[in-house]
Amino acid sequence: MRSLAVLIGILGIGAILACSGGGEPRGNVILITLDTTRADRIGAYGHPGSMTPAIDRLAIEGALYTDCIAPVPTTLAAHTSILSSLAPREHHVPRNGFLVPEDVYTFPEELQKSGYRTGAFIGAFPLHGQFGLGRGFGTYDDELDETPDGGEVERRADRVTDRALAWLAGGGDAPFFLWVHYFDVHWPYDPPGSWGEARRPPGSALDPTNVETLHDIRFGRVPFEADDRAYWEAQYDGELSFVDTQIRRLLAGVREAGGDDLLVVLTSDHGESFGDHRYYFDHGDFLYDDAIRVPLILQGTRDVTPGVVNGPVELIDIAPTIHDWVGLRIPRRYRGRSLLEGGRQDDAVVISEASKPWNVEVAAEWQNQYKAKSVRTTEWKYQLVPFMGRKELYNLTVDPAENDNVARRHPDVVARMERELEEWTKQFDPGFQMGDLTERDEVRDNLKKHGYFK
Repeated sequence: MRSLAVLIGILGIGAILACSGGGEPRGNVILITLDTTRADRIGAYGHPGSMTPAIDRLAIEGALYTDCIAPVPTTLAAHTSILSSLAPREHHVPRNGFLVPEDVYTFPEELQKSGYRTGAFIGAFPLHGQFGLGRGFGTYDDELDETPDGGEVERRADRVTDRALAWLAGGGDAPFFLWVHYFDVHWPYDPPGSWGEARRPPGSALDPTNVETLHDIRFGRVPFEADDRAYWEAQYDGELSFVDTQIRRLLAGVREAGGDDLLVVLTSDHGESFGDHRYYFDHGDFLYDDAIRVPLILQGTRDVTPGVVNGPVELIDIAPTIHDWVGLRIPRRYRGRSLLEGGRQDDAVVISEASKPWNVEVAAEWQNQYKAKSVRTTEWKYQLVPFMGRKELYNLTVDPAENDNVARRHPDVVARMERELEEWTKQFDPGFQMGDLTERDEVRDNLKKHGYFK
């Protein structure tokens, strides 16, 4: 398997993607979203210990984007951005448990209206149909596995794949759009069978499937040693390796059903912190790259040239790219742009916003000054963390792990980034009403089982 460095060396820094032509919509499309998957845990992105051969092969055959950035590190909000090509402040879904407003139009609605057979197969409760992302899908399969206490939280990747392949087998002559969401990599880290054979450190009682243990680690109530972290990371990697086997199954079935004219899009909604910056096995509060830098791979039977694409792109670019590839006009309301035009420029500016703290983002207006915000370019990353009173600046060229805060050494860069953030914030109306469903006991209880609430 070729690592990211090898791919860059062979193929260079650019992979130019040709524009697809106009005319009638054509071609089949599959969107695979891997929940909570860091780019740097995938072999094609340079992780030596990862066993992800199906994803790696897709990367070799397709276009791999080195710096795809999520607008928000939370499942429902990020997926709403993927499907709508809008920033969270535009689609009004700040985090899990909120309703997608009826006036938020998604690209599956456009595909369905254009004659596509549309199906979605969901792996976990945060994307349950009650929250509103099922619009535009003839089939929105969110039948989750029941827990012993009667809740419905998630279902494993093999069962999601089974349902998706059965749907494909029942299709007719119409082109299809298939969205498959795999949640396994999200906590709790409990890979099945041989994928979960990592050894717990001797004497450790820190169970990576126990929610109380998770919160004890997050809040520093128990010692968490290097061996413990290595074990939890190995369990995370085991989940990803298991999902990779299901991606192989899924792609084999998809190519049999419509491989003559097919676009495959693989990405993630957000990443996960493993203790980086003393933030343990969580996401949502901060905007370091471990939380917002995600994989993005495009592979097509046409219009996509294999290679490595450097420079920032965004999850909101996926919808216009799919529009472009199938030959549909790209709506003006989309904030993203088609990657078939060659991707982002080196001077692109990408802005992200945190989804937490929870307790201060439930008012009717969004103008909350406590959540972290970030501004990212190819060279620089600025993060404003108001709830901790911090301003952070990192030179990503020499410090990709974001360990050396150089904000005091580069006040000019900080000022420029703050102007970018101020201009971005002015674009949005904070006076909207948000539909929060977390006051409903069954919604809050199911989200608790994913570790979202204490």
